[in-house]
Amino acid sequence: MCAGVLSIGTFAESMSAATDTVTVTSHPQYPYIVYVDNAYIPALDNEQFQNVAATVIFPVNQTRLPKDAPLLVELRDEVLPLLNSDSIEALQIDLRGAASPEGTLRHNAWLGENRMKALLNYIQGGLEVPVESSKMRMLSEAEDYLTLTLLMRKAGDADYSRVKRLCDIYLPAGDYVNLKRELRLMDGGALWQRVLREYYPRLRTAQLVIFCKRKPQQPEQNFHPTLWPWRVGQTAEFRLDTLRFELPRHKVARRELLSVKTNALLYGVYMPGGYNKWCPIPNFTIEYYPWHGHFTYAFTFDCPWWQDYWGHKYFQIRNYQLEARYYFRSGDIKYNPPGQGQAFRGLYVQGYANLALYGLCFDADRGWVGEGIGAGVGIGYVLPLGGKTSRWKLEFSAQVGFFSSKYDPYQFENLVNPNYRDHLYYYRWTQHPDLFKKRQYRNTWFGPTRVGITISYDLLFRRTAKKGASFRRWE
Repeated sequence: MCAGVLSIGTFAESMSAATDTVTVTSHPQYPYIVYVDNAYIPALDNEQFQNVAATVIFPVNQTRLPKDAPLLVELRDEVLPLLNSDSIEALQIDLRGAASPEGTLRHNAWLGENRMKALLNYIQGGLEVPVESSKMRMLSEAEDYLTLTLLMRKAGDADYSRVKRLCDIYLPAGDYVNLKRELRLMDGGALWQRVLREYYPRLRTAQLVIFCKRKPQQPEQNFHPTLWPWRVGQTAEFRLDTLRFELPRHKVARRELLSVKTNALLYGVYMPGGYNKWCPIPNFTIEYYPWHGHFTYAFTFDCPWWQDYWGHKYFQIRNYQLEARYYFRSGDIKYNPPGQGQAFRGLYVQGYANLALYGLCFDADRGWVGEGIGAGVGIGYVLPLGGKTSRWKLEFSAQVGFFSSKYDPYQFENLVNPNYRDHLYYYRWTQHPDLFKKRQYRNTWFGPTRVGITISYDLLFRRTAKKGASFRRWE
């Protein structure tokens, strides 16, 4: 439909009895945004709604918003920022979900309702102030025969009158079963197969019309020069002092950029085997969230640094780990607009690589120092805590892999000359000192490498749109 004036002459029973025709204005670029200048919001019949509504077409038997739907990009980048501005106010949103007639009536009703809800959630997630449920008019069409006949009439279909006659007979009584049966039998099933190919794909939809009113514009701010004092005999001088002002700023939608997290299980580590001490492992992870896709990237640092010199007990490790995660639920901003909670959540798998330097000592005769590298895979689940605006998450994870280490054993006091006591630690080496080389021992571990119950907090966010410009100086 062309932008401009939209004349509506037929409405439901909610229309005032004294009003025959109401004229409203559509947005020049988005016809599905309809401006009204008073409290009356018209109720559109099916044809009027189809003429102006914005439409998302779904694949057969699907309720998830399609990735490549042009309407979603237009809503995200243009329409929702417009509704968040101070220029217009959304008074009411008409939403409609529909399914094509193949399949069972119960399943088609489920498809229509959930397609409508998917579009509703997308819109509400992009609004700074979601529209109240009382300002929503929602309709779910289990089997959209009205739109089918409308499309056939506009296409000049030769079978339009026959299909319309059946709809006029069965639809007033809600008899979808016999209507579908008659359509399947027409022309030995040939008509059904043709409309299935030509029209049914356009019936699997979610649609919307947004009724708005224009807000009165705020008067421009007046700025006055500062009058500077002058001495007698001088010319009066007016000059503008350094002024600092900002255009009105609006809240902008934000997406998480970085989260910081710590594995709570590692704070309860107990070292047995002669060490016999509680050794909490301080640790933190930083995870980076991109705009698009399923992948995130993280860095982990573990740093226990415990020592008991007189007890000859050391538990000192510096572990650096890089990992990539693949979330089965896409975090792409197309499908997870701001306001819908954390984008990356649910089940994920990961791959990691790590480097560790360590010094371990259990008693005067059992100590090891070395470094190693490892790699492996893992699985986990991210559970958001709180509402959609909460920054907190809880994670459960486990990793398996290998760790290959080169090390040297050491002990307290000189091994070669037991009578020499200098209270220092020595490598366990009894041959000639010139033959000694570091890291002569190797050990490789295959198996579980980490388990975690992790507390996560979204620390940094990025804006999805720019705020109003800021003027710092004008002279």
